[in-house]
Amino acid sequence: MKRLLKSPVVNAVFISLFTAFYTWVFFVFSKKIGFESSPDFTGAVPFWPAWGDFLAAGHQRYIAWAMIAVTILVVVLLVISRRPYDEYHTAILNNCLLVAVVLTLVAIAVFFVIVINEPSGIVGKFTLFIAIHWTTVVFANLAYVLLCRRG
Repeated sequence: MKRLLKSPVVNAVFISLFTAFYTWVFFVFSKKIGFESSPDFTGAVPFWPAWGDFLAAGHQRYIAWAMIAVTILVVVLLVISRRPYDEYHTAILNNCLLVAVVLTLVAIAVFFVIVINEPSGIVGKFTLFIAIHWTTVVFANLAYVLLCRRG
């Protein structure tokens, strides 16, 4: 595993593949009329109706474009600095991945509780979960590349 993590190309390939998948999903569903606006979302929290309207208008494509832009920046920075990671940076990347796994598991648990408490609008809630999760991963990767790969 550590041998794979030493290569910036592996980082670039994986972040690109996952971003391509999520952005494809966002683009496909931004054109889908199946999203209803706020009637699917009930409850006292005003965020959910606004999020439902955002999705119904097809604006998740803007999230996809932001993911693409940041991923391109990460990949360009990784390609510019082609040298393999040293042991120190590999350990940092390994720890970042471990933290990302733990945070993902916590996010899944929170998502589950939200859905159990209010099952209406599950597609919109799942879309929000994916948007937050992958955007966080992409920005964390950007921070790693900018902060740890200087010089």
